[in-house]
Amino acid sequence: MTARITVVSPMDLAMEIVGEAFAEIWPEAQVVNLLDESLYADFAGGKPQTEETGRRLSELLHYAADCGPDGMIFVGSVFGRWVEAARVDIDIPCLTSYEAMIEEAFTHGDRFGILTTAAGTLKCLVEDIDRYSKENGLTCSITDHIEDAARPIILAGDIETHDRMVAAAAAKMTDCDVLMLGQFSMGNAAKVIADVPGRPVLTAPQAGVRKLKRLLG
Repeated sequence: MTARITVVSPMDLAMEIVGEAFAEIWPEAQVVNLLDESLYADFAGGKPQTEETGRRLSELLHYAADCGPDGMIFVGSVFGRWVEAARVDIDIPCLTSYEAMIEEAFTHGDRFGILTTAAGTLKCLVEDIDRYSKENGLTCSITDHIEDAARPIILAGDIETHDRMVAAAAAKMTDCDVLMLGQFSMGNAAKVIADVPGRPVLTAPQAGVRKLKRLLG
């Protein structure tokens, strides 16, 4: 039976990129999307994340689970801790944005390069890596770069220019065992990043799809 996966996102752009990752890695999966732009709109507008954020996100994920998928992935880098809290009583795989990419990164070494287009994303990813490493008795070093000029460009719809800017920044980050692209919206940029021997490039959508396929495929 074909696995049905729900992609829950606060941005429609990210859902499209996750869909492309499924088409490439796990085309047999049936993908359905659930969009709630209010979550990101509040965050981008400066509204602090509170218990109210957690309640809203929990209701959203439980609604998605009640619709009968075999697994879910939440696409929203700054909401990871709320996803973890909400999924405690959800009995199907429910991935945060980063967990699959972090797990995969540690299989390549302990020198991480992180490339993002927003400071908030970098902070959340580094915190998740730190927590994961402590829970699993691991260590790593991190080199990071924020290509913040690319963010408004992709939000304006110019994906090609955004991806070129990300690729140019990635070309300068070669002294690491693995390069992690921090935003789901950066997923397609990996296709135009030049290959560097010994430095694989990981994206959150592709790593998430790979993990769900291992769990359910």
